Amino acid sequence: MSFSQEPIPETRSEISIKRHGEDSPFRHWKVIEEYIQGLVDRKSYSDFVSYDTTVELVHKDQDTGKWVLTLRKPLENGSEDRWWTEAFDAVVVASGHYSVPFIPSTPGLAALSQNFPGSVLHSKAWRKPETYRGKRVIVVGASISGPDISYALADFVENPLHSVVRGKYHPYFFDYAFQHPNILRRPPISHITSNIENDERTVHFEDGTKLEKVDYIIFGTGYSWTLHFLPELASTIRNNRLPNLYQHIFWREDPTLTFVGALAAGFTFKVFEWQAVLAARFLAGRITLPSAEEQKKWEDDRIALKGDGVPFTALYPDFEEYFQTIRQMAGEPTDGKGRSLPRFEKWWREGFDRGHLKRIEMWKRGNEKARIRMEKDHEASLMGTTSATLLPAALQA
Repeated sequence: MSFSQEPIPETRSEISIKRHGEDSPFRHWKVIEEYIQGLVDRKSYSDFVSYDTTVELVHKDQDTGKWVLTLRKPLENGSEDRWWTEAFDAVVVASGHYSVPFIPSTPGLAALSQNFPGSVLHSKAWRKPETYRGKRVIVVGASISGPDISYALADFVENPLHSVVRGKYHPYFFDYAFQHPNILRRPPISHITSNIENDERTVHFEDGTKLEKVDYIIFGTGYSWTLHFLPELASTIRNNRLPNLYQHIFWREDPTLTFVGALAAGFTFKVFEWQAVLAARFLAGRITLPSAEEQKKWEDDRIALKGDGVPFTALYPDFEEYFQTIRQMAGEPTDGKGRSLPRFEKWWREGFDRGHLKRIEMWKRGNEKARIRMEKDHEASLMGTTSATLLPAALQA
């Protein structure tokens, strides 16, 4: 979902149109990259950006009341770094939480990765299905990347693709991607045994079954919340969520530390915009926040409703309620300075849902084509021929 005043370009790739139609809601990553870069470049905003600079530490100087940032930047000689500090009145953390892969602790997994480098990877490193053609593959996870990768690989890897899912399927997508006839669902992994000397690469499942000679295990199991530059807060992260954030934005202990993007299942750029506008209004002194007691009550009530974990940060399905709350808190710009947030539009949610339905429809079509192809292959095998020239369903859908 785009920013309210800056629509995403209508450019669609050929494969997106083929899969989802002329009105495909999906864009190639390059289009999105150019969209974001264009927003940064306009009005010379890029002049305010310090590239190739890492924030190593953020702490509050109790004497001055300033936030002190320890920064690092590589020198041109390529062998040394410049380190320095700068002080600020406020800090906005907009680094996201989809950077550090989460891979569940599994007995024997580290040994497998060490014995057979490259055999264990996270979806963050996954790029194209051709790499895994004819290989014995297990995909773990059923949230966002798990279904996409499983479906994309189903016609490339050694048949079947082995899918491991613990718990429920994603509420947006259910199990449609996993209904592909080349996907075999497996129970959770109990442990892994490997030995480089005899080429052992065996995955054991909780039901007592096992799969030998595994070439790849791909984890589509999400990401871990990390704030290495804010060790005081990092130590409080629990259940992959950061406590004490009012409206997912303001650190209750000191709201001059704010967050943009510390939520999930939202409208991406649009919700970032709403949060950023509210944070800017507050930091500019144009609005005030409720008392610490009220802020804590908001968090306690949400924990009671959503639970004290990842669902706490999910906007789904209450998008309109959150957008309207943030809009009301932000109010209108003063003297024409600032951005006005429009009312929540029903078609935003409709477009959001349509995108998910498009993916489900693609999976259904591809699954049916795969079944038909398998039936033809079976019939052809009885006649001594094969339909090997047919394209994989993932490319046809």
